[in-house]
Amino acid sequence: MKIQYIENKNSNLNLVFVSGGPGLSSLSFKPLVNLSDNFNLHFLDAMGTTSELKTEPNYSNLLEEIEDYISNISNVVLCGHSFGGIQAIDITSKINTNIIGLIVIGSPVTENAFKILNQNFDIELSQAHIDISKKLEDSPTNEIYKEWFFVYRDFYFNPKTSINSIKVITDDTVCVKSYSNAIAESATKEECLQSLKNLNIPKLFITGELDRVMPPSSAKHEADIGGFDLAVINDAGHFVHYEHPNETIELINNFLSKMGGKK
Repeated sequence: MKIQYIENKNSNLNLVFVSGGPGLSSLSFKPLVNLSDNFNLHFLDAMGTTSELKTEPNYSNLLEEIEDYISNISNVVLCGHSFGGIQAIDITSKINTNIIGLIVIGSPVTENAFKILNQNFDIELSQAHIDISKKLEDSPTNEIYKEWFFVYRDFYFNPKTSINSIKVITDDTVCVKSYSNAIAESATKEECLQSLKNLNIPKLFITGELDRVMPPSSAKHEADIGGFDLAVINDAGHFVHYEHPNETIELINNFLSKMGGKK
């Protein structure tokens, strides 16, 4: 794992960003860097993205490297996107006393959420979508993983701006091996979400109005189960924090200000 740490000497809150994919770096979180005006920021790049693989990037090992990193940090607020949000939910559900808040962005966890995701995935499926999925299955390389995201860009971003937004993935240093090894187990964490309901820490669930992975109705279902506050950002897709960073920063600032952070 590689970490970029931005210190704010006037804050005791540590906002730790956990990326999605699996196998994407923290690049999509970088537009939120102005949160460093108020908080300490930790951008985590999972093994295999901006650093070499030292072990198999399965779900357990990817989770362990996050847990190891935050174990000696106080006042942690985890902020995870998609797969990273599932990891953040998993870690927080273990009642780590140093985790004092949780922010999840567009993360499907329950059977209901994955059912809706799969239904949306099959809508308007073209031959190009079918072909690239077969290509990725047969030859799972990092470049083909990027190519797959490019073909599916309207699924992950606002279609009106997806041709520009997709650069956050095609310009990224990705790790398709993490996707291949970790994606299946990430769909088995419904009990972790349920266990958060009675955990007395602030929890915020953010999604985009146009998110086809986690549409607002599906996000409300997940938020209700886990005891989260829900926020929906207009005109945004699955990478809501990248497409609308200013709105995301405002939501996070307001959320963390209630926990003693600066607003």
